[in-house]
Amino acid sequence: MPDAIAQLVEKIRSPQFVRAVLSGQRRNLQPKYLRIDIKPVMLKDGVKLQIISSDGKKDFTKNVAADFDFAQLLNSGYANLLVDTETESFQVKVSKKDEALLSVSKVKLSRELAHDRQKQRMLAEGNQVFKALDMADILGRIKPSKMDKYKQVDEFLRLIDQTLNTPLISGDEIKVVDLGCGHAYLTFALQEFLKDKYKKVSILGVDEREDSKQHNEKVAAKLKIEAKFLAAKIADTPDQKVDIAIALHACDTATDDAIYWAVKNDAKVIMAAPCCMHELQTQIKESPEPWGLLTKYGLVKERLVDLMTDSLRAQILKLLGFRVDIVEFIGGEHTARNILIRAVKTGAAPSDLDKQRFHQLINDWQIKPYLANLLADELKAATQISRS
Repeated sequence: MPDAIAQLVEKIRSPQFVRAVLSGQRRNLQPKYLRIDIKPVMLKDGVKLQIISSDGKKDFTKNVAADFDFAQLLNSGYANLLVDTETESFQVKVSKKDEALLSVSKVKLSRELAHDRQKQRMLAEGNQVFKALDMADILGRIKPSKMDKYKQVDEFLRLIDQTLNTPLISGDEIKVVDLGCGHAYLTFALQEFLKDKYKKVSILGVDEREDSKQHNEKVAAKLKIEAKFLAAKIADTPDQKVDIAIALHACDTATDDAIYWAVKNDAKVIMAAPCCMHELQTQIKESPEPWGLLTKYGLVKERLVDLMTDSLRAQILKLLGFRVDIVEFIGGEHTARNILIRAVKTGAAPSDLDKQRFHQLINDWQIKPYLANLLADELKAATQISRS
């Protein structure tokens, strides 16, 4: 324990220190507070370390200098000690035998010094959804292990909020289908976010795993909301009216199945964050020049073809009357799969240049995108080049 405490104190006093969290209870010890948070803040007299102690009902805050006796604080009965710097995360778990189990992992965090600065979140950490999903602790604060998931949810809600002003989904009711919902973090968060904007929010979550369906139905019952969940493949989802279709990290061609289903069911907004992609990788044997210089390297070829896959998906949607952009879903430090295709139905006719670029790309590379095959009839009608 003394060695572990000494390492944590050193990190708290370092200029790269971001935050510390003290929680849990060591055996036969009773800490004064349920949880203690420590973070650097910029005050008039320079950088101080702010200690926020919570007893479950009220927070007590004090600002101290770097020479404060943090060793005594860290050794005051807490079983879980977390200290994050800009590049490393140090976590100590105290065993029943009072042994300190230290783990160190690489992170990429930013050091915020603004006093009492709180980013405006789309849903507060203490929202009932995050408690029901076991993302927040009893104090209504997101658990350190769930912070990446929380930031992902927050950024997704921020991106989708920008699409809600389209006249196509104005009115009192909105229907959302989450294709490949998993444990429905985004599904439930979106329902909570939309409930104050519409009189009725209809939610359907689709995932082929039966255990996901059962888990999500229990969470829905806990939250006392009407959300339906279906255990089925995306391609087998029944046709129905939908305003917003989302598909986040559906693997390989499951993303294409989701986009196809959304287009076929006249979705007004499509939000798709692709995951692993193999379909075009297997089709490309030789590259048209001058691309051979890039595709001779396996890793570079893989990334190039992944980008090509997403660009073709976006172009197909544009040809079918959507306004499309590709944005960073969440920072690369949180997930390697951080691209999101956002499409809003406008009905605008594509230009001849857009049609020509689509045909030229697939002809030059000799590829047949899976999504293009699914939407073959729609694309045939949409990509006719006008003749003057």
